Amino acid sequence: MEKLHCKTCGAFSMIPMEVAIDEEQDEHAALFDHDHETRFYTCHVCGDNWLSVKETEDEEGQCKITFVHQMGMSPVLKRVARMQTPVVFSEDTVNRWRYFLDDQEIDQEAWMDKLAKRRHILRSICTN
Repeated sequence: MEKLHCKTCGAFSMIPMEVAIDEEQDEHAALFDHDHETRFYTCHVCGDNWLSVKETEDEEGQCKITFVHQMGMSPVLKRVARMQTPVVFSEDTVNRWRYFLDDQEIDQEAWMDKLAKRRHILRSICTN
């Protein structure tokens, strides 16, 4: 398993894990008639983590990727990308980003500020 660079503490300790959804157990899985892929990323040094969910929504390959960052119980930082292709994720393939604090849509600057504060707190905890 390849370790990735953590954007919070700087260590190469971010581990991606596939998340399998048991469709027989999950009542919401039946609602999705499209492909989806879920990964959980966690840093084994500072504890930073997020969940990414990629959903292919139609036959033309349009897809949506949702990133959910949570520290404790709240707030939940979420950003959603609409993409033209489910194969390659880059800024060039993203049509539009939407940013949320819990369920309320906020602007990018406020979202990035909240994420920076979250990462600052995690970095402070692991370096003290």
